[in-house]
Amino acid sequence: MVSSPVFLANEATLLNKMFALGMEILHLRKPNASEKDCAELLENIDNQYHTRISIHQHFQLCKRYCLKGVHLNSRYSDANGFEHLGVSKSCHNLLELSDIDKFEYVFLSPIFDSISKQNYKSAFTEKDLQKAKSNSLINRKVIALGGVNSATFPLLEAMGFGGGAVLGAIWNSKSPVESFKHLKML
Repeated sequence: MVSSPVFLANEATLLNKMFALGMEILHLRKPNASEKDCAELLENIDNQYHTRISIHQHFQLCKRYCLKGVHLNSRYSDANGFEHLGVSKSCHNLLELSDIDKFEYVFLSPIFDSISKQNYKSAFTEKDLQKAKSNSLINRKVIALGGVNSATFPLLEAMGFGGGAVLGAIWNSKSPVESFKHLKML
């Protein structure tokens, strides 16, 4: 799961509940947040879950909180000094999948029309995805992102993805924990 890009009231409480319900990995992505604000959120997440958190910025927090790893993207594209941790990255086209062997896993997005970003449409046709799967570009190391919800999640395995990362389906709902429970049951 990917965190809300903005801080929410009782966010740590919600995240602790989702971890307790079986959330495997949280991608802490707060693009406009300071290191201090991210550290404060981490302080309020139970220590036992820190090894299941990958961070998208302020990589130095990995050492202080014993986090799972770092996530590379266009803003933060160098894992220098953090290679011993889990390193993942964001991909937005099929060509970017050419070096996935260097990563624990990668996100490919947007697979479906985004829930959290208005007018952010799917970048791939069904034919593109099927061809990528048959050419082994899409495999268990590729995680679908973008428009993943209870209707689209069941389609991901047939498309060859290793799973799906959710953002809007959780954080745009009235009850994030209940939405998480529903997705977890799929």
